[in-house]
Amino acid sequence: MSQRVLATSFWDNDNLDAWEIPFGLWIEEIVFWLTTHIKGFLDAVKWPVDKLLELIIDNLLQDWLPWPVVLLLFFLLGVATRNILVGLGSAAGLLICGLLGNEYWDLTMETLGMIIVAVLICTVIGIPLGILAARVDAFWSRLRPVLDGMQVIHPFVYLLPIIFLFGVRRTPGVLATLVFALPPIVRLTNLGIRQVAADVVEAARAFGATEFRILREVQMPLARPAIMAGLNQTLLLSLSMVGIVAIIAGGGLGKPILTALNTADIPVGASAGAGLYFVGVLLDRISQPEESDDRRNLLARMRSAWITRADPVVPAVPGMQAGPEAPAGPAAPAALELTASHRIGAAAALIGGLLAAFSVLLTWGNDAGLLSGWARFDDNDLPGAHSGLDATGGSWFGIVFGLVAVAVAFGGASALWRPRSRDKFMAGGGAFLAAGLVLASLAAAYLTVSPRGENYSHGPGVWLALLGALIVLGGGAGAALRMRSADEPARASTRELAGMVVLTLFLVFAGASGSWILDQRSDAAQIAAELAAEAEGADQGGLAAEVLTEALAETRRVVVRGLDTEGPGIGYIVLALTVASLAATLGRLVRSHAAQRYLGIVLFGLGCAITAVGMAWIASFVRLATPALSPGASAFLVVVGGLIVAARGWRATSPA
Repeated sequence: MSQRVLATSFWDNDNLDAWEIPFGLWIEEIVFWLTTHIKGFLDAVKWPVDKLLELIIDNLLQDWLPWPVVLLLFFLLGVATRNILVGLGSAAGLLICGLLGNEYWDLTMETLGMIIVAVLICTVIGIPLGILAARVDAFWSRLRPVLDGMQVIHPFVYLLPIIFLFGVRRTPGVLATLVFALPPIVRLTNLGIRQVAADVVEAARAFGATEFRILREVQMPLARPAIMAGLNQTLLLSLSMVGIVAIIAGGGLGKPILTALNTADIPVGASAGAGLYFVGVLLDRISQPEESDDRRNLLARMRSAWITRADPVVPAVPGMQAGPEAPAGPAAPAALELTASHRIGAAAALIGGLLAAFSVLLTWGNDAGLLSGWARFDDNDLPGAHSGLDATGGSWFGIVFGLVAVAVAFGGASALWRPRSRDKFMAGGGAFLAAGLVLASLAAAYLTVSPRGENYSHGPGVWLALLGALIVLGGGAGAALRMRSADEPARASTRELAGMVVLTLFLVFAGASGSWILDQRSDAAQIAAELAAEAEGADQGGLAAEVLTEALAETRRVVVRGLDTEGPGIGYIVLALTVASLAATLGRLVRSHAAQRYLGIVLFGLGCAITAVGMAWIASFVRLATPALSPGASAFLVVVGGLIVAARGWRATSPA
């Protein structure tokens, strides 16, 4: 199974090393590609943040405005937003920060500037996103998991890619703050607009108001408390990131706090903590509307901001909830017997599935490793016969093939012996989907992906597997074409077509241009041993530097892409399946309900096939566990894209 010889038992945790998934290498590869190919775009993202920070911190707060003017401005801001007491408290808090020392005053101004820039950008981006999410349910359903990930994932996780993409110091720190602090204002803007009573909106429409005027003069004013609450919590989450961004030289009051932690300097830590406390209190008081009944302190508010990572509970709103249950309609029709076409499809699924399942036990390759030849050069000349289940044969392509073939055969047998309408999907459409998945896996693994061994030849198992897949495919497609349903499927929209075009471009890039094999093998260890043997008794520091230099010079990083002539050619398979998926989506623009449903099933099957190709490729390489040789990031991206295609196809088969 692996080149590694494990002396431990199967149940030992150390055996997990033999099945290590190179997820970190995939992310590294993606980050390297981004920094190389979209540097101009990254600079365009960074430029406005740089200019805002320079204007507000360097020019306005630290150079142009003396400290009495800054105190006056925050006093007036507190009076304008709340009352004179809040204004006096804000000015007093800033004055205490200045009395801690001139250094702490500059750090306080830097902290205020970073938070102001982060909240300003979050407001400009978050409120329009929240409005769009409230007005378009489909957009909200897709935005929710993104917002969940932005706050459920710890900031340290996405701080590392931000460093690689944007560098260090305060601008990347603000960008990391945006990722963490944006979701509350989006969620609460969406919630506030959805809470507006439906009868109020209908009354505005009845008086002839346009949708834009309803939004501007009805929904936005009524949603103002929720929007302000989102702004307040975005501000508090931005404040909570001050200490984290100091790790990447973000500056501000987080810098002396980090220094105090590293050196156990209590005076520095206490002074910086006091300054951060007063900054947090004044920003919280200024951003909280006076009419709010919330009297919690700053710590309680920060806890509330953390809790709102999850979706808030939407209260009952007139017009939003479903009405009373409709009276029960006529009883559903009795289960129907299978038609002749469905019986043919079921019989084809049973016979073809059994043939395909039996084929994995036969010889699939002779005198070379079918897939292992790409991962272990020694397997290009490997005498003997190798079955579809062997690591040197079909590996996980054969395993996936066998499992799906058994499922197809079971579905056909179930439909024949228990002919009910609920089994029609498995007898027709289900058999077609499984056959498409099997055929795609077979083609990717054994017709295109082959080692460069001179003596390699296919065994009988490959051709028997192909025959079984074709039998299932022919019978299942004929049955699926005759499927009828009382439910009308949802017709493809222009927006869905545009999304599929974008997804197609993504899959074409990932499958064709991306890497499928990442070879980082080198002679570094041998070089180090030779240098150590030649330099016995020499200066160890100089020897270490020499070893490192020589090792890095000899390390090679070879990337094999999907369409490379010397590569596995698996990119052609992904390319063909992706183009077929786009064609199926285009076909769903027709008016025929039967054709729409059929093409939705085809789209789902193609998505499963794309996913199976990527997953089987990854699993096969992980099974071989050759050091410094791993599947490229394209396989991972293809799996993600295939799952999205399959989800689109599944939704396409649902009633409109």
